[in-house]
Order: sequence, then C-alpha cells, then structure tokens
Amino acid sequence: MTALLRAELARARARPYVWGVVAVLTLGAVGHLIIGWWDTRPPTSAQVAAASVALVAAEDRWQEEGAALVAQCVERQEAGVGDGVDLGCADMSPVLEQFLPSRPGLAHLLEQRVTTVGLMVVIGMLMTGVGLVTAEFATGSMSTWLTFAPRRGRVFVSKLVAACATSVVVGLLPVVVVVVGLAAVSAWHGTDTAVDGATAAALAGRAARWFAVGLGATVLGVGLGFAVRHAAAVTGIVVWWVAAVESTLPLVLPSARWLPLSTNVRAWTAGHATYNVPSCVADANAPGGEVCELVARTVGAGQGALVALTLVALAVVAGWLSFRLRDVA
Repeated sequence: MTALLRAELARARARPYVWGVVAVLTLGAVGHLIIGWWDTRPPTSAQVAAASVALVAAEDRWQEEGAALVAQCVERQEAGVGDGVDLGCADMSPVLEQFLPSRPGLAHLLEQRVTTVGLMVVIGMLMTGVGLVTAEFATGSMSTWLTFAPRRGRVFVSKLVAACATSVVVGLLPVVVVVVGLAAVSAWHGTDTAVDGATAAALAGRAARWFAVGLGATVLGVGLGFAVRHAAAVTGIVVWWVAAVESTLPLVLPSARWLPLSTNVRAWTAGHATYNVPSCVADANAPGGEVCELVARTVGAGQGALVALTLVALAVVAGWLSFRLRDVA
C-alpha cells in the first residue's frame, strides 16, 4: 500500500493539470496582494493638502466647541455610558490622520481576506480531486494501472489519499503567498504589521476550518470523479446542485434553507449561520388573508459539519460502488 501511495504521489507531481491549478490559485493570490497594495498605499500630495485644509477648519471649530465636547465626554464616562470602556476624552482634538484615507493594518487585511481566499482555495482543492481521478479514465491509464494493482480497494484508497495530500499542498501555496505578501506590503508602506495573539489564533482557527472544507471538497471531487468518470459530468452535477439546491430550493421551500451547502459551510467556518423563514397566521381583519413575519433560525457549526460530511460520504460511497461494480474501459 505504501509503494502504491508513493507511486500515486509521484504521478500527481508530474501532472501538468496540478501545476495549472497551482498557477491559477497563485494568480488569484497575487490579485489579493495588488488590492492590499492599493488599500495601504501612502496618501498622495493632493490628499495631504486637502487633509491639511480640513484640519485647519476643524481646529477653528475645536477652539470654539472643544471645551464643551470634552466636558460632555467626561460626563458620559463618569455616568458609565461606555460600560467601563475609555471613551478617549483626552484625545478628542483633531489631528491630520483623521482627514487622510484610512490605511488598514496587517491584521485587518488578513481578516478581510479569510473568506475570499478560503473559498478560492476550496475551489482549487475540489478541482484537484476531480482532475486527478477523471484524467485517469479519460486517458485510459486507469485500466493499465489496474493490471499492475488489480485490487480496486487499494487503488481507490491510494488515489483518495494522494489527492488529499496533493490538494493540501495546492491549497497551502496561495495562502503562504497571501500572508507573506500582505506582511511585506504592510511593512513596505509603513502600516501596522502587529497581529496580537488573540487575533492570530482566531485567524488560524478560521483558516483551519476552511482547509477542512477544502479537504472535504477534495474527497467530494474524488468520489464524483470515480462515480461519473468525466470532468464534464462532474461540472454538470455541480451546476445542477447550485441551480436546484443552492438557488431554487430556498425560494420554493423556505423551511429547507438549512440544506444548501453554502449555508452549512458558512455555519462551520463562521461558527453559525442565520437564515429567515416566513411564519404566517390568519389575519383577523381580512378574511382569507394572512399576516407574515420573518423568523430567524440558526444553523450551528456542528450541524453544518454534519450536513457537509453526509454529502461527502454519499459521494464517496457512490464513487466506490461505481469503481467496484463497473468495468473500466
């Protein structure tokens, strides 16, 4: 089994398709770096001049109203309006930075991009799982491979494990590019590069959850690849699922809005997801009429993981049965 797995990993490394997915994801990561560069760029001379003019006007107003504003702030602070939080009454005087474009620090840049980068990585890992399997059937190499390793159970498991290992590397590369690149951009532009421990832990936790989703997508892709054996057929299934379950089902049957994969993935990665379901009762003032209101319902992280894992398990079972029972041409 170990030799079979090593052979599968070597074949995966040699496939141009895998490197093509890596290139596409890296290009997407570079796009995030360009946006980060634009968001953190230093203010132009025109922006500084406009901010200076606004600062002068604000200082004039502060001379007239500043004492009263500080007194009001201190009164609110003493009354406990801020719930023990310092309202910054001693730092209310206008400064130039208040009138310059906001430049986010590294922590804010990373928080902004966790979801988009995570979704990009999940799609790339799904493509990796699908492509590694369907290419075997499309080129006819699967039948040749079975002559050397006729035990289909071992072949199935080795390809599944190899696809997961390959997809982890494929997903990690763009994440490293984004994190290191944004840190370099922040340092180059002189913005805040500090990330406190709590924020770093939260970001790492969310990133780990997105990687778990990516691994699930890889296993899903492998199962579908073995089940239908063509990348076009897998694409058709994905398109049908998006159109029927993700888009149409919530409109036709609002009470089933817990079922779409997008809701459950959001619940798993964010800790919970909320959706609204209309609740209608008879209108006493209008015979035959109804009065409806939206009732919020919540999907927890555990429920989201369970629904997603069930879908992945069904795909794996379908792929295994297809591979075990159908002939390989």
